Amino acid sequence: MTSQLNSKKLSPARFRYACAMFCLVGLLTLNGCLSPMALDKAVFSYNQSINKIRANELLLNIARVRHHHPIQFTAISSVAATFNFQMNVGAVPPLGAMTGGHLLSPIIGTGISENPTITIIPVGGEEFNQRVLNPFSESKFFRLYQQGTDIGLLIRMMASELRADQKGSDRILRNLPGRGKGYEEFRRRVLHLSALSQANHLFVAPIVVQQSITLPTKNKEHSETVVNALEIGYRWMEDGDMGTLSRNIAGRVIVSNYDILDLSIEERNKLFLYTNTLPDNEIFVDIRLGSPGGDYPFRGVIRLRAFMAILEFLGRGISEEVEFPVERDFRTGKTRLNPVKTMEVNDGSSDLSKGTFSISYEDRVYSILDGDSPEAIWNLEAFRLLGQLYELSVHPSKFATPPPAITIAK
Repeated sequence: MTSQLNSKKLSPARFRYACAMFCLVGLLTLNGCLSPMALDKAVFSYNQSINKIRANELLLNIARVRHHHPIQFTAISSVAATFNFQMNVGAVPPLGAMTGGHLLSPIIGTGISENPTITIIPVGGEEFNQRVLNPFSESKFFRLYQQGTDIGLLIRMMASELRADQKGSDRILRNLPGRGKGYEEFRRRVLHLSALSQANHLFVAPIVVQQSITLPTKNKEHSETVVNALEIGYRWMEDGDMGTLSRNIAGRVIVSNYDILDLSIEERNKLFLYTNTLPDNEIFVDIRLGSPGGDYPFRGVIRLRAFMAILEFLGRGISEEVEFPVERDFRTGKTRLNPVKTMEVNDGSSDLSKGTFSISYEDRVYSILDGDSPEAIWNLEAFRLLGQLYELSVHPSKFATPPPAITIAK
């Protein structure tokens, strides 16, 4: 019995050969697994790299503005990466055939190579005008507000001024620290809107009115008109010999301390017609007596600025026109935060500890410091908003660069 068991044992040479074959099968299986693993890593790596490039480019242009240097943006239009997976398998006699024996020693080798091609396009000409120099529209402001962005941060970042209507004449309150009293009043009114928002007493919504057309029901010439109107959202209601086509139309966005739906139809229509005369980059504000926060009433428009103006505001705010503390009006409720700066960019020497985002320019380090404090979170949110605004500055034109496309061939 013992002799039979011993006869089934592998010799050392055969055992090494079996292990080699087992490793070979394992490597062949692993080769099929390496491909998706490398693909996953590549997609996430390119995603993180593009995001970091965009963030650093924003910070770099703020530093350029601080030094009164020209700004420049680049767009990454596509990333193409080719992966090559190789495996070499061979066999040689033991010790290069210098010794006897019929068994072969396997030779196994694997390799992975990557050849990325990145297309970078400078933003210039008409595209630069569309993306950087054109003022933002109220639709983009409203879209960001709907996503939960703080109303105070939005206005401080995007607004160039607040034109307050006082006894039939406009008082211009500019969002520029160099304007002194006007800037202080601008900040106080923004704080008032923030307090109302945090107390759920602020309404930011488009004005909705009903458009209606009355037509005779027995007139066959109007049948085609009715059919076409129904296809675009109108409703048809008959009342004897007459019928009415009606639908709701959303107009411009207004910021108020009352629900627009509580207004009379006549007053709502009046506001609808008035706000439609405003430029696309202006938002109507109406804080009335008799509603929450109405003891500090004002009426006017918030004028939105271009992305270039935002960069100038932040760049010059580092050392030239530095924002200063402004306390809330005594009629304003409490707010969770009232940061001194809309977005603080730290300007220090090269030995300064760097934040999450930092860039070196003109022998200095410009960074967005991070942390867990409410002020640090506000600062990071402000930088994130700046990045979103640059992405939203793409206009539907032939000059707009499409988002980066990643093509990976194996």
